Amino acid sequence: MTRPLVVDLGFDLGTTVTKLTALAEDGTKLLDLSAATLWDEYGDGRAERDPSGVVSAVEELIARAAATIGARSLDGGGTPPVSIRSIGVTSMAEAGVLVDPEGQTRSPVIAWFDPRGEEQVAAVTPELADDFPARTGLPVTHVASLFKIAWLRDNGLSLTGLQWLSLPELVIGRLGGRRVAELSLMGRTGFLDIHTSSLYRPSLEHLGVTEDFIPELVGAGSPAGRVRADHPVAAARGAVLTVAGHDHAVAAAAAGSAVTASAMDSMGTAEAFVVASDHVPGPDLVRDLCGHGVSVYPHVVRGTTALLAGMRTGLVLKRVLRLLGADDEDGRSRVDHDSLAFRGGRGGDIGVEGFSMSDREVTVRLHGDSPTPGRVWRAALDHSTAHAAELLSHLGTAGVPIERLVLAGGWSRMSSVLDARRALAPSVEVAAIQQPGPRGAALYGRWAATRGGSVSSDLRPPAAYFTSVPETDSVDHAPPLAKEATS
Repeated sequence: MTRPLVVDLGFDLGTTVTKLTALAEDGTKLLDLSAATLWDEYGDGRAERDPSGVVSAVEELIARAAATIGARSLDGGGTPPVSIRSIGVTSMAEAGVLVDPEGQTRSPVIAWFDPRGEEQVAAVTPELADDFPARTGLPVTHVASLFKIAWLRDNGLSLTGLQWLSLPELVIGRLGGRRVAELSLMGRTGFLDIHTSSLYRPSLEHLGVTEDFIPELVGAGSPAGRVRADHPVAAARGAVLTVAGHDHAVAAAAAGSAVTASAMDSMGTAEAFVVASDHVPGPDLVRDLCGHGVSVYPHVVRGTTALLAGMRTGLVLKRVLRLLGADDEDGRSRVDHDSLAFRGGRGGDIGVEGFSMSDREVTVRLHGDSPTPGRVWRAALDHSTAHAAELLSHLGTAGVPIERLVLAGGWSRMSSVLDARRALAPSVEVAAIQQPGPRGAALYGRWAATRGGSVSSDLRPPAAYFTSVPETDSVDHAPPLAKEATS
């Protein structure tokens, strides 16, 4: 009898794309799939989606993955049965949903960038405004889930009997798992005291809810049940389920940068620096970091705290490329090459602004007589690097050095970007993994299914676990599967 092909699936529920990576039992990548993340937009930055759309996208990708992998013939013509051993799910933070005791959703998924909650932030008492960042590691802004939930309450939704779930927790519940609240995602809501890893009571009191509002707290990679026995994809039935955690932290772990003094530089539309620390800074330092745009929350690896700093880098760079008429592949290649001649400065007297997460505009100032596209592009990169250096400099006061920086994301493939970012750390490199988010989620599923021999009270995997499973794109006994994508 042919031995089943054991598969671990990892999902990354992103702002623009929902991604899946399928790994063989030895960690070999079998397949990448993706589907567009669709939002209903209502103007003024407001965006939401129906929770059922989140779940259906995952269900469709599970079915596609099982069918595609199962259709591949091995040497000799046999087709082994596919057995999905685990499913791990990571996602963007802050966005989630309220569910009732029967599991029915009672709210839409409001996008993390949606401005709803601004009025509720303005109504916070001075005492909570002072204590909140020190204890939760988050600035008092509408981005924190707390204030979006307060907006829902103030607009007529009764919170009595409801629970808050992040998107991975919603998906896992729909697949058959139990309700849990993973620590790194909880650390982005405003409901977690990062110094005690327990619920932050002032936030609960601010909403007028009890501790039952939040499910059981668990670490990333903790088993959270199994796929139900009547799931339509037979290969998935009984698969171990786990919440992998916050997407940026999961990507950092998968790329090998979740160790002390290392940082992940994830360069997408937003640029996120995820820095690994072996300690939680004291409350006063955490409050100060929040004031400088650096948030603090539990990492997804054992014994580690994450410090997150964000910038609007990708958005600014896209607009600069459009201004230069270089927003296609040939144009990007041209300015990428030409700008290397201007390294070591900021493009002379060219100014580029708009990188802060609080900025609303992008400004390019051309004071010289003959600014070339290469000079303007280099100026944009150098100004963004200078802004990043200022942002990251505050970590030194918290005793968190950055000695190694790992770049990931589409921008990291440009030589000029890598060259500019070398100013941020003694060692700067590009991540070897193409899709660290969904691959990391799959590795968390693998960890949950096998437990990695852990005997620690902290059930999160150690950072070394991820480097012990090298990435390869094919297996010895079969050709690699083709990559698929939908948009």
